[in-house]
Amino acid sequence: MSAALVYEWRRITSIRSTYVLVALFLVATGLVAYLVAQVTQGSFGDPGDGSDGMIGSGSVPLGVVMIAGTNFLSAIFVTTIAAQSFGHEYRYGLIRLTLSEYPRRWVIFTAKLIVVVVWVVALYLLSMVVAFAVVKIAGVAIDPVTSETWLQLLRAGLFLVGYSILAFMLTLITRNLVLGVVIPLLLGAVVEPLASAGLVDRLPWLPQYLPISAGQTFLNGGDDLGRGGVVFLAWVVGLSVIGLVQFARRDA
Repeated sequence: MSAALVYEWRRITSIRSTYVLVALFLVATGLVAYLVAQVTQGSFGDPGDGSDGMIGSGSVPLGVVMIAGTNFLSAIFVTTIAAQSFGHEYRYGLIRLTLSEYPRRWVIFTAKLIVVVVWVVALYLLSMVVAFAVVKIAGVAIDPVTSETWLQLLRAGLFLVGYSILAFMLTLITRNLVLGVVIPLLLGAVVEPLASAGLVDRLPWLPQYLPISAGQTFLNGGDDLGRGGVVFLAWVVGLSVIGLVQFARRDA
């Protein structure tokens, strides 16, 4: 296992696109954090507190801006890094070489998954630093940190990891890098909102069991966060099992 981990770490760190995606992720995170902070404190309109709406006229919760890395605009770059783990192997025909070196498929599957999770967690922590720095440089006041802030940051990290694993597994199942990235994005931004709106009368329970909607429910907190977390986890685990079974049984 250790050799497979080293192999996968060297693979992901030797690809130039990895660093391009990291840079784009951090830029997107900073932009989203700045916009969210300004909108939240009312800098782009009437703050509602009698102030003039200039930067620094209000304050924002720390958690609101520090989860900017989980926004769909930001997360797409992280999920692309996750999808490339198998996507590059299939796209450039390298999977046979990898399996000739590590014939036990569950080993290379596990190594890739571990490295992806490590990268996602590291990037999420880095994104929080970037978001905090952007808000401070912009002169936006931050509300005092509470226990809910830490819980919000933890939920956001778990959501980003789960979302990235979905992209990882969909790429493995479809053997297509583009589909692994696009399917979760379309589900969250287009398909699930339309399905929820169109079937709300006939199937009011449906939105509760859709993967990205459940993940967003968990991320946003509230009374349904437990249900949302369980449903989201079930989708992640279910796709992981399907991905592993397919990878273990089908031809390379």
